[in-house]
Amino acid sequence: MVLPLPTFSVGRSLTGALNGVLDALGAERFQLEIEVSNRKIDRLYRMAKRDQWNLDDRRESFFPDRGDVDVNDWLGISDAQRLAAAHCFSSVYYGEQGAKVISAQLTTMMPSNEATKFLATQVMDEARHVEVFEGVLTFIDRVHPINPFLSALLTDIAATRHREEKLIGMNLMVEGLALSAFKATLKGLRELGISDRGWNAVGTPIEAIMRDESRHVGFGVVYLPELLEGASLRRKAEIRMRQLMWLGLLYGSVKYHQREQEELGVDHVALLLDLLDDHERRIEECGAAVLVSTDRMKRMIPALDRLVDRALRRRPAPAA
Repeated sequence: MVLPLPTFSVGRSLTGALNGVLDALGAERFQLEIEVSNRKIDRLYRMAKRDQWNLDDRRESFFPDRGDVDVNDWLGISDAQRLAAAHCFSSVYYGEQGAKVISAQLTTMMPSNEATKFLATQVMDEARHVEVFEGVLTFIDRVHPINPFLSALLTDIAATRHREEKLIGMNLMVEGLALSAFKATLKGLRELGISDRGWNAVGTPIEAIMRDESRHVGFGVVYLPELLEGASLRRKAEIRMRQLMWLGLLYGSVKYHQREQEELGVDHVALLLDLLDDHERRIEECGAAVLVSTDRMKRMIPALDRLVDRALRRRPAPAA
């Protein structure tokens, strides 16, 4: 007597095994719960949809044809100030490029549907910011090479496999630096007496970008406690070490442009202290006891700055 094969049960078993393999390979990222698990993140997503804007609707009012104007006169600043702004804005441009890449990475790493949807809007925001600084830099000068500290920072954030570290590095630190730098830049431009036309070409788009960046920072503040909950002592130590290394690279990136910042009326030490104050407030807001307080580093900045200046003075002059 030949018994029939239990095709149904075998098929279900094979399907279960196959699903297990696919989940291990990452298929679970496509099977997110529709029900909202974090109302604050869902609200940020809806705000991001509401606040989208298109540079094409504003391009002509921001950036006239460069061939038709004397750029320095049109902006109401000197040649040295224009070139200094081009170097500083080039670093912002690279930061926006990095944010576009890293926020895209994060969309595949988040466990909730509303978080991935918000991050998808952030990718769009960052693409728009890249486009804005392409326009600003093309108008005032050109895109200059990336500074080595910023390059190392963005490369390491992009390379880490841990979503909480990416979120700390990008949404708290890099976006936080952008907000602090933008505030200082707008204040400096006002004090330099930039023309109304120049403000419309540079200041107005930066103000629009700052509203986007505030949402991105808010996402990190809201979501990090959930990701850091239950972290082991070893994991906490690893996160703190990375945080300190990245703060050091942020310091280097700001210090690298000291001369250009001074040309624009920005005190780089004051900018660093503001950055650390803002970072400390965000740490307190998200209640992330895992992260290191920046108070000690803030006290070290003036001494560290003098030490770096002394080392640079002793560096041999480059060969002719």
